[in-house]
Amino acid sequence: MGCGLLEDQEDAREAVCARLTRIRELSGLNKKEFSSRLDMSPQAWGEYENGKRDLPLSIAKKLRKIYSIPLEFTYFGIRSDLPHRIATEL
Repeated sequence: MGCGLLEDQEDAREAVCARLTRIRELSGLNKKEFSSRLDMSPQAWGEYENGKRDLPLSIAKKLRKIYSIPLEFTYFGIRSDLPHRIATEL
């Protein structure tokens, strides 16, 4: 499944998966490292990143807590509350 990126697609699964992939890439971590910090398997994370499953709120909250990624960006592509380092690289 191809994933297009940001604001114009808001909460479409394809847009969310593109944001998840980009956030992981900007973190400099592979799927195994990134997902282990979220206390999940790389396979489970891959289903969200590949758009095979919708991202549940519980995982989005973990992204917010562990990686400082606001729910508004994860679900809607709103960049205003992103950490500066990430916002400048998007």
